[in-house]
Amino acid sequence: MNILVSNLGFAFSGIGFVFLFLLLLTTKKQSLQKKLLYLICFFGVVWSLTSYSQFTAQWGIAPVLLAESCLNIALFLLLTSSLSNHQTLNKAITSSIQRGLLAALLIMASLAAIRMFSPILNLKLFLLFHLGQAIIGLWATEQLYRRTHRSETWAIKPLCLGLGVFFAYHFALYSDALLTSSIERGFWVGRGWIAVLAIPLILLTARRVSNWGSRVYVSREVIYHSTLLLVAGGYLLIMAIAGYYLKIQGQAWGSLAQSLFFALSGIVFASLFLSESFRNNLKVFITKHFFANKYEYRVEWMKVAELLDNQDNSPYDSALQAMVRPFGCEQALLAIQENNKFKIKADYQTADNHSEAQQLLSHLANPAVEHQWIIDIPQLKSGGEKTPFEINTLELPTNHPFYYVVPLTCSTGVKGVYLLSRPTSTDRLNWEDRDLMRAISMQLSVYLNVYHTNQKLAESRQFDTFNRMSAFLVHDLKNVVAQLQLINKNAVKHRHNPEFVDDAFETVESAVGRLNKVLHQLNNKRLEKQPTQSVNIIDTLQTVCEHRAVSLPKPTLQFNSTSNESVTYYHLSADADRLRNIFGHLIQNAQDATPQEGVVTVKAELKPDYFVIAIEDNGTGMSQDFIESRLFKPFDTTKGNAGMGIGAYDAKQFIEDLGGYIEVDSTLGKGTRFQVYLPVINENQTVIEK
Repeated sequence: MNILVSNLGFAFSGIGFVFLFLLLLTTKKQSLQKKLLYLICFFGVVWSLTSYSQFTAQWGIAPVLLAESCLNIALFLLLTSSLSNHQTLNKAITSSIQRGLLAALLIMASLAAIRMFSPILNLKLFLLFHLGQAIIGLWATEQLYRRTHRSETWAIKPLCLGLGVFFAYHFALYSDALLTSSIERGFWVGRGWIAVLAIPLILLTARRVSNWGSRVYVSREVIYHSTLLLVAGGYLLIMAIAGYYLKIQGQAWGSLAQSLFFALSGIVFASLFLSESFRNNLKVFITKHFFANKYEYRVEWMKVAELLDNQDNSPYDSALQAMVRPFGCEQALLAIQENNKFKIKADYQTADNHSEAQQLLSHLANPAVEHQWIIDIPQLKSGGEKTPFEINTLELPTNHPFYYVVPLTCSTGVKGVYLLSRPTSTDRLNWEDRDLMRAISMQLSVYLNVYHTNQKLAESRQFDTFNRMSAFLVHDLKNVVAQLQLINKNAVKHRHNPEFVDDAFETVESAVGRLNKVLHQLNNKRLEKQPTQSVNIIDTLQTVCEHRAVSLPKPTLQFNSTSNESVTYYHLSADADRLRNIFGHLIQNAQDATPQEGVVTVKAELKPDYFVIAIEDNGTGMSQDFIESRLFKPFDTTKGNAGMGIGAYDAKQFIEDLGGYIEVDSTLGKGTRFQVYLPVINENQTVIEK
């Protein structure tokens, strides 16, 4: 059993030195201390292998003593060089005492090497040498700790603790061996486990000391889980030894006692490691004693971002979880200020405490937000916390689970407060906890502000959509009104003309249909895409020109093609009413910009890929800057109250929806030409077909 324990200890120590070496390889900066750490790792592996082989291969003690002497020299060099900022041994080891002790260690190692080949001196003298090495190691450890500035002792404290235990153990071992003239076996085999305990402490100092050039990164999770494994391994080892002892001592009933003991220890083991409080206490212990910062901020922010990205919860629930998670609070709630009153928006296991929470909010929320103050409620009641505001603590409720009031606010964010129960991640809230709370609360305030802004923006977009729809519908209504006004104007002269009466009824019927469409879209609060139909382009242009002929100058329609017949028979799949409105608006714009004695011409031409409709006039024209910046801009009009400024915009959108485009060529004082390009074939094959 002792052989198994010793072998495991030396095996683990060898693995530990190899692991330390691999971690050092991940750092790029070179220094004397880093090189010495490489040397320690090398001799540590050699020492572990020789000690392991002493039991498995029945080696003598001489190789073990030589390897231990080399390891002690490397450790001594690391301790003494850490007192200096120089990067060479000659400059780092300056005092005569240090040089003398180093020379003594080298002589002892040389004698140990000679003894491997020639039996010089006796073993007791070598045990005395190693007792002296342990004393030198303890002296160097004490010198490093005592001569290091107080502000930096936290960095070298783990190294001093680990090597102090290592050298003290060997001091006790060799002192006992000299007194009894023999090496106690249990003492001897425990050296491997002492090395296993010292390696993590050496690693921790290597991580903390910046000028070593070996800032090894070891995350809290690795330390935490490694500690759990180490505790679990130690526990199981102790239980195995105790069970083995029971079996030997119990003789006949030993197997039963061993089985019962293992069952009981298994239950204790499971209950211990499944305990949430045990794991939390272990995390607190590791954070407090092994790390300079209490939190791994990169990890904390990543977890906060992950919680805020969760789409399953409401933004308020996500914001509450983001605050609760780092501190392990068992109960919490979030209240947001609305109309000078704090309203609870999310809670975590506090459904039965809302009445007490409301009382706390009424007394503490406003001062916390106004002064950006994290209020410690128990300290406030006991008078142990000085606050920049006055609170009558007698009015505060007594039966509630809350310990802290954390303000949720920033200059551009939502204002509110968190009520948190006592944190389980720490035994006492210090400045680092408060800073993390403030940082998270500011981030969450902005996050909730963005959420509220998006809600208002969505509402504004709904109104914007409705207003836009109304503008287009009003534009359609203007066209209907214009048609009806035209009938009323011509009725004075043509009311007894049967053809006029028939045309009037057709126009009224068309107006009724268009008005019904407008009412339907208003009721549904959205513009609906009208069904397409086959529209003869030339017939449509002729109809529009006839309707616009009531105003001067009258538009004329021309076919520019080698075969007028082929142009006449081309059809377009589109909304017929809207297509007529588009061409009618463009022709009307040309008429409005042209004097009555001017010319407005509509030309239709078939080209290889497009059917082109050109609307030309010799009116006032437009500047290039006006065309680029204002012509197709919605709600921008040059007609004053007579226009809405969406006709050209609507025409451009409609033509582009059909897969075409509009080109405008204009010169001030000479006129304008609108060219509408409609595709003959688009991605869906035929748009215009014969």
